Amino acid sequence: MTSISDTKVDVVRLVTPHNVNPLGTLYGGYMLQWIVDAGTIAAMDFSESNVVLGYLDRMHFVTPVRLGDIVKFRAWVVHVRKSSMTTLVEAYVRREEGFSLATIARMIFVKIGRDDRPAPVGKELEARSDWEKELLAYFSRWREQVEPELRREPAAGDLPAVSHIQVMPEDAIYGDLMYGGRLLYYLDQIAAITAFNYKPGIYVTASLNSINFRRPIYVGDIVEIRGGVDYVGHTSLEVVFQVTAKGLRGERNVASGYFTFVNMSQGKPTPIGQELVTDINALKRKEENLAEAKALRSIKYREDAPSYVLALPKL
Repeated sequence: MTSISDTKVDVVRLVTPHNVNPLGTLYGGYMLQWIVDAGTIAAMDFSESNVVLGYLDRMHFVTPVRLGDIVKFRAWVVHVRKSSMTTLVEAYVRREEGFSLATIARMIFVKIGRDDRPAPVGKELEARSDWEKELLAYFSRWREQVEPELRREPAAGDLPAVSHIQVMPEDAIYGDLMYGGRLLYYLDQIAAITAFNYKPGIYVTASLNSINFRRPIYVGDIVEIRGGVDYVGHTSLEVVFQVTAKGLRGERNVASGYFTFVNMSQGKPTPIGQELVTDINALKRKEENLAEAKALRSIKYREDAPSYVLALPKL
């Protein structure tokens, strides 16, 4: 039996010029890829095997990360099922006064065998300290709560095609499976292009809602990303996207979701113009995002345990 604390992995990144956007802050696609990196390492280390990203829960970009910043990622395996592992990843940016929370991610990884199919994890997780017991109980409930989303197959929409990508060997982490972190890197960029096409400006990622990676993508596949703007507020907008993979294995519906961007054209939140609502559920998502982001901003860095345990949302 392995305790949650024994699964901890630390990863440190330095934000260099090629990592930033025109405002000098970290491009959201890199943060998404780096946070998946940390979760992948923790899951691989625990399972002693290759893993693939199966699910990423809602993420909020809480504190801006700037050129020259050092970002510290801390990852734990917090729940285990037959072939899957849930990881918690916290990202902090180092400031003079200490560490400030940049974002938190909750992800599900699936262990895969040599045939690229799900395989038993073969290990158990235990909670020894009080914070470990609290996290394990919370993520047991969380895993049950997201189960319907993992099984849901959304109806195909009629969004316009925004971009196509051919998956190259450099996009795979091992074998010929596309790396989930790499796909998220592309999605953030293409969603920002969708926002720009709607109303030119400088857009930064504010949040990403949950994404279920339903089917694998392989090297050589053509990935089609469709997207559109379904909500425009005063200074922010939401982009809905759908991902389809096409190749020798046929056409597969891979993933879908929503990005929220803030217009920062004037170096601060900038009005976009006429407000728009084509999806009434976007208003609910915005309210939930604002509430969760507010709760995360109150989290203080904790050295001996995940800071997230101090602000676990109700399920």
